[in-house]
Amino acid sequence: MPTPQASLQAAVPEVIVIDGCYSDASSVTLGIEPDDSERRIIDLTPDKEINDGDYLTDEAYERWLQGLYNEAQQAVAVQPSRPARPEKRCLPEVYLNGIVYKAGQSMELTDGTFLRVEKVLADREAEIWFRGRRLLRTQHHKEVYIPKWTFELVWIAMEKVDIAVHRVKKFVCIHFTNYCHIDQDDKKRKHPWDLFCRIKEHHGGKKNPSSVEYLTYEEADEGFRYDPAMLRLNWRGQTKPFGAFERSPVVDLVDDAAPPRHDPEIQQMKSSRQYTFGDAFCGAGGMSCGAREAGLRIEWACDNTRHAVDSYRSNYADALVWHSDIYNFLHVDDSPVVDVLHASPPCQTFSPAHTIVSNNDDANSACIFSCSNLLQKSKPRVITMEETSGLFERHKDTFNRLILDFIDIGYAVRWGVLNCVQYGVPQLRRRLVIIASGPGDALPPFPKPTHGLPGSGLPGFVTIHQAISGIPPGASHHDVARALARGPSQAPLDGNGQIGTITCGGGELNTHPDGNRTLTNREYACLQTFPVLYHFCPPRVRQQIGNAVPPKMAEALYKEIIRVLQQTDERESSKISA
Repeated sequence: MPTPQASLQAAVPEVIVIDGCYSDASSVTLGIEPDDSERRIIDLTPDKEINDGDYLTDEAYERWLQGLYNEAQQAVAVQPSRPARPEKRCLPEVYLNGIVYKAGQSMELTDGTFLRVEKVLADREAEIWFRGRRLLRTQHHKEVYIPKWTFELVWIAMEKVDIAVHRVKKFVCIHFTNYCHIDQDDKKRKHPWDLFCRIKEHHGGKKNPSSVEYLTYEEADEGFRYDPAMLRLNWRGQTKPFGAFERSPVVDLVDDAAPPRHDPEIQQMKSSRQYTFGDAFCGAGGMSCGAREAGLRIEWACDNTRHAVDSYRSNYADALVWHSDIYNFLHVDDSPVVDVLHASPPCQTFSPAHTIVSNNDDANSACIFSCSNLLQKSKPRVITMEETSGLFERHKDTFNRLILDFIDIGYAVRWGVLNCVQYGVPQLRRRLVIIASGPGDALPPFPKPTHGLPGSGLPGFVTIHQAISGIPPGASHHDVARALARGPSQAPLDGNGQIGTITCGGGELNTHPDGNRTLTNREYACLQTFPVLYHFCPPRVRQQIGNAVPPKMAEALYKEIIRVLQQTDERESSKISA
């Protein structure tokens, strides 16, 4: 009897390209081809079950991830002495020891993880490999932010390692679905013992953004797909495409001879509507300032600090503004549902600069978890949060619980630490940014940097001098005489560089680049990228400025969110009009 390798070589006389991979045009037989009755073999190894409720220890999980990394490194290792040809060839299907292997099958592996096969491969030594979606039981995932649902899997999306055939234990039934609310999933109730996958994880570590997303319509299996518009309708009711606010149409001056860019009806909706915005813990309005510049309609805001609310009202006359703590605000009846919501609970408790216990620590920590209640009340399509990087770096338990709350409600979540200097802010300020999207809506990416180092192809980082040199004499909060009376307190700032993080104290020790005085409140506001005409109401103006989110970073964030929402609405509106 010929060896499996000999059978493979005989079955693949000529290589052709299929979907970018090299393959033959027929099935490949390893050994003797079985008849249909012999193909119904399921268990491929002796039983060694991993039951629901069993957890991988942190050490075991790290070893597993490290093993995946090592395998990936080995898989991409270059052998210069070999001819330049594919390491592996794609095969339509393979018969081996009475079993047929092909794309679309789901397998449990010997290490207790799972694989949905997307490609069957053969290497030069005629060994069989599988490439596809790598999965792990949610109950075995070490991170608290992954819900520990029974008979549910999480797709480890960054895992790209090919799996050798000897690592396959048995075939299993896995249903990929984009249904977000597991407690309402009728298909789950009809198949209680089947495995389901509805979330995927991109683990970026400390340096790159991470996310946990619900599967898209395209990633779900036939029969387990749900129309995104229906998912959104079930969650938040009727949603107006391109925003809930009706405005006067914007006249688009285009060449009449040019072909239309969109369906006229879609273009009309796009020009006459705005996405609405709500700002919880609004402070003086830094995030709202960036949202307005990006094109959002400011609907409402709330904060528990009287002077911050006064400042906010003076800049957003058309918005509903509540002077209220978050718990009383949650019981307000007339705060509307919005398309985009922002929440930046007090972050001093989590700041790396926070080294002394405060009487407000417990209350500030509790505010973090009010975000899930805000989601239930406002039902936004997208929510953003901005916090000190210390929440992610030093308070993992709180951070993980926050992410879990979003996922449990049905929101996909992305998080990462961004440096404000990359978005036109003249500060070396690192902030944790969280974006979450509701059922039926795509999860927006972080905006690409707008500024960079020389050679990046981007405008250079904004400098202190560029930010403050345009302040006109007599501008509000720009008391130069008082700053001169205080005199310099330390070495002057480098006007051609950037300032460090502006805190709620403002940074009393910062000396103007000319070396003669400290900075004025207006200069601090400009270094936070507030417009020169932005008004602040006393007292504690410097604290309001330091507590604010830099508007320029907020503007970049919301422009990206608007772009993704418009893509979704254009696609769905085109289907309706077709």
